[in-house]
Amino acid sequence: MAFTASTRLVRCGLWAYVVALGATAHAEGANSLKPLDSQLFHSLSRVGAPIVQPDQPLALYTTSRYDPEANKSFSHLSLLNTDSGESTQLTPEMEGERISSPMWLDQGTAGYVFRGALYRHNLEPATNGTLLYNATVGIGSATYRPATGTLFFTADVYSDGNISSVVEHRERERSRKDTAQVFDNLWARHWNKWMTPVKSNLFAVNVSVAGSAGGGQQEPGNEVNLMQKLAPVRDPLLRWDIESYAVTADGRRAAFVVRNPGPDMAWSTNVDLYLTSCDGSGQPELLTGASNGAASAPAFSADGTAVAWLQMETPGYESDIRRIFIHNVTTGETRTIARDWILSPHFMIWSADASTLHALVQDEGDNRVVNIDVATGKRTELTGAGSVNSIARLGADKLLSVYTNVTETADIYAVDAGSTEASMRRLTRVNQDKLQD
Repeated sequence: MAFTASTRLVRCGLWAYVVALGATAHAEGANSLKPLDSQLFHSLSRVGAPIVQPDQPLALYTTSRYDPEANKSFSHLSLLNTDSGESTQLTPEMEGERISSPMWLDQGTAGYVFRGALYRHNLEPATNGTLLYNATVGIGSATYRPATGTLFFTADVYSDGNISSVVEHRERERSRKDTAQVFDNLWARHWNKWMTPVKSNLFAVNVSVAGSAGGGQQEPGNEVNLMQKLAPVRDPLLRWDIESYAVTADGRRAAFVVRNPGPDMAWSTNVDLYLTSCDGSGQPELLTGASNGAASAPAFSADGTAVAWLQMETPGYESDIRRIFIHNVTTGETRTIARDWILSPHFMIWSADASTLHALVQDEGDNRVVNIDVATGKRTELTGAGSVNSIARLGADKLLSVYTNVTETADIYAVDAGSTEASMRRLTRVNQDKLQD
């Protein structure tokens, strides 16, 4: 094997990670050093991004782990009291596909996606959830808005954009006598994935927390494809394919990010942001027509009157800096802030009063939270050394984050949104038992 400069960097990075976890085993291991071997390394639990209950000091989060001896993966859903730091495991450990998309269906009911279907849970410890909605095709990236009783999710569909016809299309593909595929464009393969007629679209459907009239599973069939009214594309292998989305708190508007399909997709970086109503009426509004770079990370203000996103501006340049754009939904005005910033954020959320954007940005090996004044663009670092992997608004003046550093594994912390890292309060220790000698 030839060792290049990049190879050495990768090897050094991996070694640094192992050393860091060795320090973790010592720091969290009570009184004595615990050797870090590959089995312990792979068995460490991973904590997911917490989802905050808006009206109570509660949050949902997932934990996943791999069992090297059984060669199986497990996950479960937990409830966190953000005041006391007490965690309660809600579901038994689920084997195989991970629990994902934890959400609040109402104040006393949680929801989550498992094996492509939505389950509800009444917050009773160590109990299984009950099936609430199964679209017959796997759903993902789901979220729920109690104000309108609407479930939003992504699902893979064919050129007609309908969930109801997916099974029929699959059966037709399975009955084919050959596997030949003709490509009329250069966008035939992206990394390790061949282009197929199946694309991920954004859907909305009304779901009652109580389920059907008899209290059981709600039947599918009323889903609205929020991308259905985008311009038709002749080539079914290109088509519109969603990358990310955001929904207002009242569930009435959505913003979604899609790559612009066309014959130049193999070299174009044109990724656009659209604004649309959540009932499927009206044409989606293009917000990024003035740029042929990549848009990402849409985020609505609490009242839904403004949407912010990150925008690369140089066409064809995949490593361009991400600029912050803000669109006023009421007036239609779009502006950009903090253009003198030399760093490139990759995620952001609004403060409760919409005066500040809390952004995640990589800087000198750390993933930090930076506060950005919406009026002036002035920036203030909120966290220092270490990596914050997710943030969510916790009340009016705090953030709930997943944080790790070179001596500690990732856990959930409460952060004072207007102070410094000294105000971070650790709420979970998901690997404490494994790291104790």
